[in-house]
Amino acid sequence: MRKNIVFGLALLLSLAQMRAQEMGWERLPDLAVPRSGHALLYLNGELTVLGGHTTGFIPTPTAEYFKDGAWHTVSTLYSHDLGFCLPLKDGNVLLGGGLPEPFGVGQSFSAELYTPLSHTFDPVTILDRKRAAANAVELENGTIPVSGNWYADDALELYSASSGFAYVKETAEQRALPWILPTAPDNALIFSSMDTRGAPATGWVDRLHGEPFQVPLLLRSRPGCSDADSKRVPCQIGDPSRGDYDYLLLAYNDSLEATGILRVHGETFALLELEADFPLKGVNGPIHYWHHLLRHGAYAWALGTDDAGRAYLLQIGYKPALEGGKATLKLYHTEPLEDLPLYGACAMLPDGRIALAGGIERSNYKPYASVYLFDPLKTVKVAADTRSRAAGLLTAILTTLALIGVGWWLVRSRKQPIPEEPQPEQEEPRLQRDRELFERVSALMEKGLFMQKGLSIADLATALGTNTKYISSCINAGAGCSFLDFLNGYRIRYAQKKMQENAAVRLSDIAEAAGFASESAFYRNFKRVTGMTPAEWMARISK
Repeated sequence: MRKNIVFGLALLLSLAQMRAQEMGWERLPDLAVPRSGHALLYLNGELTVLGGHTTGFIPTPTAEYFKDGAWHTVSTLYSHDLGFCLPLKDGNVLLGGGLPEPFGVGQSFSAELYTPLSHTFDPVTILDRKRAAANAVELENGTIPVSGNWYADDALELYSASSGFAYVKETAEQRALPWILPTAPDNALIFSSMDTRGAPATGWVDRLHGEPFQVPLLLRSRPGCSDADSKRVPCQIGDPSRGDYDYLLLAYNDSLEATGILRVHGETFALLELEADFPLKGVNGPIHYWHHLLRHGAYAWALGTDDAGRAYLLQIGYKPALEGGKATLKLYHTEPLEDLPLYGACAMLPDGRIALAGGIERSNYKPYASVYLFDPLKTVKVAADTRSRAAGLLTAILTTLALIGVGWWLVRSRKQPIPEEPQPEQEEPRLQRDRELFERVSALMEKGLFMQKGLSIADLATALGTNTKYISSCINAGAGCSFLDFLNGYRIRYAQKKMQENAAVRLSDIAEAAGFASESAFYRNFKRVTGMTPAEWMARISK
């Protein structure tokens, strides 16, 4: 009898539409320059937009960063409309290629390095060939493979600080807006959903080192790619330091509808099992999802909009699917918003909010300047149609229970009471706690606590009146790393700033001031975080 009850409940729940909960949002001041084809990054505690084109479909050689409640504009050396924009492990950003002429015409050799600490741009050697709609990724060995082009031939090239950009080999098929996923410290996969003229790709996957291979799944579940956002950083869920190269991408059908989640684990391609159909319908119309996933803690997030100007966030709890189960889905939305583009550039903030800046609705000639922050942890209310569906679902459940013998079940329950099981901590309150605690931890670090020698996670817990488990949880959720990596990140950034301010300062003095136990510990951690020695890093930024 109980099995029948459970089956009835499961059937009703599977037939019900996914509940969409209204989330909090905030509008920031508009960008100084309306733009699309740009990148949005969170660098050195600042939202930063780089490159793109502006009103009239004209490339803009500018970048902007948000500080003290306002956007500050700086000039780039070159324009990078739909160029690649790669955040590096040392905290800087490599920009390359793009559409140099108005109306999305041409390709570019240009490449430059952005230093967020000083908000300056410096040239690097030119690309091996002119490119637009390309992508790049930094491997663990410090080299950077580059691939992709638009209305021009594609090929693979490799960048290193010592030798610049150099040709590697031709690709198995021509690609635009490719994904480049590391699979080893010195190797990567390269694939896309389209060729260099926008036609569907044929499912071939290149290896940086090794022979190409074809994946039939990519012919029906195509990885998303967008010309509205020049940052195509994959949603990484594995730990490369342990040899676990694992990624999630949005999958689309030939009608450009998002249909699921594509997992690339090493060189294996598969779709995640989902607990419900991928939600394509919003409050009262279709949802247009953007083309890359963001990750925060144990969740991946897909951003979308509808024709009424609502923003949507789909929360994807992917971990159960990695263990033989099914990924959980939860949908959030806003009320209709003013100047909300259909496609734009988005970024995940350390506290779990998602930023959106610029983008287009229908025309590349009139990009937006609007900037929004979305906060799914600050839910507002359940939408009216959701409340109605919930009430109807409850009625159906109660009726079903009555029909299949709920009375018998209740009588039996009195004879054999079911012991109450301890309830696990609710996910949203835990995430809210982690975010608030992470803000307090970050505030202490910003005040210089990281400079205290021998600082431990227990010291931090004592200072904040909590326990080490909560500290570890909030840092993992907010920064995606361990306490030690989080602490050393602050110390290395402090050291970089001091080295940049005074090139003659002794490194032993910097190591001491930053809180490292010894100069050798400073050297070891600097190399691990940046991939370079302090001397190599100084030589690079001095070029």
